[in-house]
Amino acid sequence: MVVFAFLALHIQDVFLSSENASMTEVLMTQMNYVLELVSLVMFCAVAYISAFLNRASYLKIINTVTTTWYDTPPNRRNQSILSRLQFQVNFIAMGSLFAVLTLQLVVNFTRDNSLWKMILVALTFDLTQIIQFVTLALYYVLVMLVVALLTNINEHCLELVRDKKSISNGVIKVKSKQFVTLRQMELAYVKAFEIKTYINEAFQGPILASAIQCFHSMVSEAHIIYHGVVVEKNLTTHDVINCSIWIIYQILKIYLLAYAGNLLKLEALKIGQTLHNIPTENQDLRCLLEIQHFSSLMSYQRIEMTVYEYFPLDATLMYNMLASATMYLIILVQFDKKV
Repeated sequence: MVVFAFLALHIQDVFLSSENASMTEVLMTQMNYVLELVSLVMFCAVAYISAFLNRASYLKIINTVTTTWYDTPPNRRNQSILSRLQFQVNFIAMGSLFAVLTLQLVVNFTRDNSLWKMILVALTFDLTQIIQFVTLALYYVLVMLVVALLTNINEHCLELVRDKKSISNGVIKVKSKQFVTLRQMELAYVKAFEIKTYINEAFQGPILASAIQCFHSMVSEAHIIYHGVVVEKNLTTHDVINCSIWIIYQILKIYLLAYAGNLLKLEALKIGQTLHNIPTENQDLRCLLEIQHFSSLMSYQRIEMTVYEYFPLDATLMYNMLASATMYLIILVQFDKKV
């Protein structure tokens, strides 16, 4: 409610204030400025509604991750997987968010505007973007939990590959008490797919709103820089830096989504490659059927993140977003020239 109240006050300030603002002097830049502001606030509304509707899914995700991890016997790389996961969580959830918050406050409160304008920007632009970064950071951490599960599954499958190679070479190998079967790894993969489905359902609404906001912000801020530097030639150095940093924020958000989804697909691909490396000679029929069934399951239950099945969240997202933003920016630049 506070954000919506300050949204109305900020929009009123943009169109009615007599304060000289080099970024919002022209009607087109004013409209882009307001649309960008509204898209950020709309993301907060979508994220709040999505979190309320899917509040039970977060508990399911954590509980399923925990039970799946502890139901799988430990291997020699368990500690390294958990250490890497802890580093990623601390780096994203603690270091990066703190750095973004600090940079936003520094840029905002060093602008050449009144204190009221700084407060409006802080409570509409900065606060809403921090909420967006927190939501995407939570999504990233949950996806990394699934990645850790898939890495653990792949490590156990690699041990099966080594065991099968030893047995097929005629070497007698004693099985340990914690020997893992391929069926257990298949059940763990099914659980990982289930967790992925919960995450996808809980976050696809906010991710769609975030993608729309990031796309518009990249185009809008780049157009403000072009219009203020080339056409009107009235944009200050601080404004150029502010707009440039804001564009970098949007690229970071898209990169976070693309990196997490792509890493998830790569870990699933590694499991498929490991299954195909299991030797099939001198194996019984049950083992061959388990390998075939696991491979078929992975082909039909592919672990990838999508947004309502419209587009995947993988490495292609970054390229498609930047290419589309560049194309629309060129259209706006040509429109400026005609005017």
